[in-house]
Amino acid sequence: RYRVQSHHLGALWFVASELTKRLGRYFEAISSAGGEGGLELSYTDSLPLSDFYSTIDTHFSYRQQMIERKSLLNDCAQQFRTIEKRLLVRFKDRNAVPLQNLDVIMSETYHRLLELAQHVEQTQGMLGISGNVLSCSTSLLLLLIKLRFKLDDANFAELRSHLTPNVVDNDDNGWEEMVDAAMTHLLRTVLAKNKGGAEGVNNRSHKLEMPEDTMKLKKHISIVCDRLLKGCLLVEE
Repeated sequence: RYRVQSHHLGALWFVASELTKRLGRYFEAISSAGGEGGLELSYTDSLPLSDFYSTIDTHFSYRQQMIERKSLLNDCAQQFRTIEKRLLVRFKDRNAVPLQNLDVIMSETYHRLLELAQHVEQTQGMLGISGNVLSCSTSLLLLLIKLRFKLDDANFAELRSHLTPNVVDNDDNGWEEMVDAAMTHLLRTVLAKNKGGAEGVNNRSHKLEMPEDTMKLKKHISIVCDRLLKGCLLVEE
């Protein structure tokens, strides 16, 4: 038995993956040399879903912060442009008109604009870091699911295509809503309780929208793991 430990879930991915690869190569070499090979890897502990869900929540919170701070930056930029236009009108006017502190307001707005831009940049960096952690944590969870439920290559590839470790976020769609849509699709088709009724599932595409929280996503992932535990397969033999 091998035990791999770390204070951070994502950090376990590389070590666990490298361990399985080296064990596979080692016993394959023994078998090729005529020795007793035959390696079967398994994982018997419970899946670290609570820790995995924490990485999801962290990543999602940075996405929310990013949207909020971009909105504040946009509002501040709009205010700066409005003040700038008013000042230009005052300066072009042949009859001198008091600025009425517009220059002071413009200066304060400019500094506020720089401050918000810095906050957006910092949040963007934290979002990238949390995305990398989420990617590593997802890869680790996939590996443990494969070992825990003894999935073959075809079933593992199908699961990986739905519970993807490729974390790509943009202004339109993020990892959470894409994976939730994929998990929902699995539960309505190959992992449905009544597979006979799954054939009539409406497969029309729906617009993905960022959810208010991650509760549904975490619930759907838990249900998928529970169905796999009960012996359901994603790809029938």
